[in-house]
Amino acid sequence: MTIKKPLTINAANEESILKISPSLPILSSQKASWDGIQLGYYQHSAAFETPLHCFPQHFITIHLNKVTVVKEQVLDGRRQCAHFGNGDICLTPANTPVSVSLHDSCELICLYLEPTFMARITAEVTDFERIEIVPQFKLNDPLISQIGIALKAKLESKGVWDRLYTGSMATAISAHLVQNYSRENPKVRSYHDGLSQARLKQATEYINEHAAQNLSLTDIATTVQMSPYYFNRLFKQSTGLTPHQYLIKCRTEQAKRLLNTTNLSIANIAQQVGFVDQSHIARHFKRQVGIPASQFRKEWQDYTDEKQDYSRR
Repeated sequence: MTIKKPLTINAANEESILKISPSLPILSSQKASWDGIQLGYYQHSAAFETPLHCFPQHFITIHLNKVTVVKEQVLDGRRQCAHFGNGDICLTPANTPVSVSLHDSCELICLYLEPTFMARITAEVTDFERIEIVPQFKLNDPLISQIGIALKAKLESKGVWDRLYTGSMATAISAHLVQNYSRENPKVRSYHDGLSQARLKQATEYINEHAAQNLSLTDIATTVQMSPYYFNRLFKQSTGLTPHQYLIKCRTEQAKRLLNTTNLSIANIAQQVGFVDQSHIARHFKRQVGIPASQFRKEWQDYTDEKQDYSRR
């Protein structure tokens, strides 16, 4: 019996995607500079069936509506069928040949996680040199679902530029897969003391000095000679904030200073301190300060004028 060779699909190539999908993703991270992970958001209006194929990445589908899925996995010859609901997930390890039949219209988030990225995380968190991810036809995992939805929201909000946020999400989901869906079931090493004062000072100074740049988690972790995974965890233990949250705080503080000391437009200030555009600064500024940037500038100007009037008396 001849086994048909599966198509190898490149998630970053539109021509390759159309070999198995009736349409291209509505939303995609293909042109973004994300580290270790890609995302595609699909809305298929009718049932369809794919030819036998595989991805060089670990492939995760997150279903956002109800659909019947039939999946055939070549490695063990199993043919599985189930009704998927909102939040249900299918996990297919890299290079695993599969064919999929969707019996209804469907809405999907597809995540593609690079094996080399996960291998780095594996080396950081376990004593195993190699981890084998176990296929999961249907599972409910709130963390994976939340990460997928958060990354989709990041794309929708023009957050394709934010490598620190997306890198942190890729790191989190990699460690989660290693710990919960690998054949070895490794125990992840843990550290509880946070960063040393010297490393914390070095990291926060680096973030402040480079806040306007498109920082990645690896960029910051490298400055303190730590792995991204443990730096991310220990930084939060030390500050109560993730590196991304701390970066947003730094950018907001720098924006406040420019609002108080210059006549630059808010859009110009947004670009100078590292926000993508005016809507990006507006969302984060109000969340951090409690009022819009325009109101903050007006209140500061009113205070300054009142102080000058008082000094003239």
